[in-house]
Amino acid sequence: MLKYYFKSAIKSLSRNSQFTLINIIGFSFGISVCLAIITYLIHEYSYDQYHKHAESIYKLTKKAENSSEIDYRVKDILLENYPEIENACITNLLAFPVSVSAEQKGHYIDNILSCDNAFFEMFTIPVVRSVSAKLLPDRHSVVITKSAAKTLFGNVDPLGKELVLRHQHPLMVTGIIEDFPDNSSIQANLIVNGDNDDFKFSFSCENYQDESSHRWPFEIYLLLEQHVNPEMLISKMNAHPEITQPYGKEFGFLALKDIYLNDPTHDSRTMKGSKGLLGILTIIGGIILCLALINFINLTVSQINKRGNEIGIKKTIGAYHRNISRQIVSETLVVMFISFLMAMTLLYLLVPFYQSIFYTHFQPNILFRNHFWLFLIPAILILSWFTGSVISMLFYRVGPLKAISNNLFSFKQHNNITRNTLTIFQFTVSIVLIFVIIVISKQIHYVKHKELGFNDSQLLRLDLPTMKQENKGNSRVMMDKFHQYPGITSMTATNGVPGDINSSMGANIEGKDGSLSILMVDTAFVHTFQLSVLHGRTPLPGEYGEVCLFNEAAFRYFEWNNLENKIFNNGREGGYRVVGVVENFHYQSMHNKIEPMAILYGSWGYEDHLNIRLASSSIAQTMDFIKEAWAEILPGYPIKYQFYDVWFDAMYEKEEKFAQSISLFAILAIIISCIGILGLSVITSANRIKEIGIRKVNGAKVREIIGMLNTDFVKWVMIANILAVPIGYFVATKWLANFAYQTGLSLWIFIMAGLIALVVAILTVSWQSWRAASRNPVEALRYE
Repeated sequence: MLKYYFKSAIKSLSRNSQFTLINIIGFSFGISVCLAIITYLIHEYSYDQYHKHAESIYKLTKKAENSSEIDYRVKDILLENYPEIENACITNLLAFPVSVSAEQKGHYIDNILSCDNAFFEMFTIPVVRSVSAKLLPDRHSVVITKSAAKTLFGNVDPLGKELVLRHQHPLMVTGIIEDFPDNSSIQANLIVNGDNDDFKFSFSCENYQDESSHRWPFEIYLLLEQHVNPEMLISKMNAHPEITQPYGKEFGFLALKDIYLNDPTHDSRTMKGSKGLLGILTIIGGIILCLALINFINLTVSQINKRGNEIGIKKTIGAYHRNISRQIVSETLVVMFISFLMAMTLLYLLVPFYQSIFYTHFQPNILFRNHFWLFLIPAILILSWFTGSVISMLFYRVGPLKAISNNLFSFKQHNNITRNTLTIFQFTVSIVLIFVIIVISKQIHYVKHKELGFNDSQLLRLDLPTMKQENKGNSRVMMDKFHQYPGITSMTATNGVPGDINSSMGANIEGKDGSLSILMVDTAFVHTFQLSVLHGRTPLPGEYGEVCLFNEAAFRYFEWNNLENKIFNNGREGGYRVVGVVENFHYQSMHNKIEPMAILYGSWGYEDHLNIRLASSSIAQTMDFIKEAWAEILPGYPIKYQFYDVWFDAMYEKEEKFAQSISLFAILAIIISCIGILGLSVITSANRIKEIGIRKVNGAKVREIIGMLNTDFVKWVMIANILAVPIGYFVATKWLANFAYQTGLSLWIFIMAGLIALVVAILTVSWQSWRAASRNPVEALRYE
């Protein structure tokens, strides 16, 4: 019997090959997009799951500070006092490029990780080759990945060879490891020994003169013994804060599997995803699936309506409803099975496209590795049964005579609640998606064009490498040469720059807690960056190492009214006199609020950047001059530079790429929605074909008929617009929460989304309405 139903289904689909092909192509395209979204979601939720001890590894956090940066000494303290901890390691990452020389050539390598040997014991790090059991046998060892080895040494075996980090730290390659996988929140190209004081990359203090306040923050990972309850352990630790004093009072645990998507700390060095954005993408995937199913049902119903003779004859000769239902379910199963096969084919063919919009290494094979087929086959069967049952239920009470008349679904308009509900749903989805696309585009434009508080036009950031002792004076020689070139209008040397500030110091002012970001500059900083001075003045040449500026956020934080006798008590004996306040400027991306900052006048020979403002009339010639001067004065040191406007734009590259992907999927969902609306308009015009004929016979004009047929859809757009407003507002605010500085949700956005949906709806249904209105009324009435 089952074989009979499938043979009958294939014959029926073959007789209606054109309809079948359209239905399969439309449905398979929608399913392919859903599978692409599922593939990406599986990848995003798989971060750090590949580690052997993933379920037992936790990162230590400071609850009060919402921070994951903790002094490295806490690791040993915890191992000594809590036997529940099997192992622990420290990590500190330099995510920005660092100069590395090997084989007489200089390179810039990013993601330099400082850790101890316990890191390789706790995490699953495939080792290619090593000189000893310990990958970091001494403080001058370095472990490199295969890709870094290729960059630095070419085809030469790097094991046992020397490379020089920052031109002053000679290191021996003692291990080669595989590259970290894409789904690892920890990424590194070079790994150095954190026990070496030179590689304690971060430093903070409450009082520079007080050595007991000095901290070297690392991220600390703990491997707990099996069957240890992490909540009970953290409660036990927090019950005895004296053990970890003075390095922290109240700690928390963050599970390794939660770090990528659920890390609440503000200073984490690991990769972070956006759970909110994944939620939006999941919703869009679900919407696309619903729209594809609705369209499938609508198109199938419209086709079955033409098969009244077949169904009526079967009922006349004694076929039960269950027999017809099984036939429809069989046809649905065949169509869906073929559609899923085509969807998988499309998924593989469009891999380059998905890689570009997801901004990651897109791997459809992940579906097979995660036993997705165990879910997919039941899903096909359930969807086939569901859609087939829904369709068969529509003609449950239809008699044989009505079926033979090829008028299975000629229901009165006011009783067609299902059709109206589907129409409103289609329009609501379209309006919400249009609204979300507008908000995303508006926010990206906002953060990329918002005033930074300094003039980033024609402003160049030139990175200065850490130099050998004999070359340390060359940067000053180069600066003097730059000053003489007419294409350079101003220049300032700094330690740290807006967008890359890694130093902070405790305030230690009038009982205020917390720390200030620190930027070390010379007297040309304010002029070169064209900052506005709100109070006081800029530093003078004779005040080198004695004074500082605050930004407006710091001035307000300390609740000052003036600068009289105001001292920043840190860094030197007697502190720094605060002589001026500059207007707030963005020194981080707009994901973060502008926090208090101290701009210290004076450097200790650590200048790591030259900030050069170029004359707009000769940028190309000036850049050639800078490159030539660098090659002449600093040969052997790789040059690295970037314009500030390009650099700050790049801070939102990930959001921009993700926004583009969401927009593309949203547009696709709108297109699918339009197909569904078109299907509904076909059914509507078919059900009212007699009415249209009568109206035309009585003198109705084509435009009047079109207006009549379109009126219902306009009404449903209005209702859908009311429903879409709260939904769109909720989704948009959740996405905007990723930014500290947000564009406004103006009323015009809601109006624009509704108008676009209305225009799309009218254009979609007007073609079918025109066809129905322009038909010869004799064709509609000849059987009456």
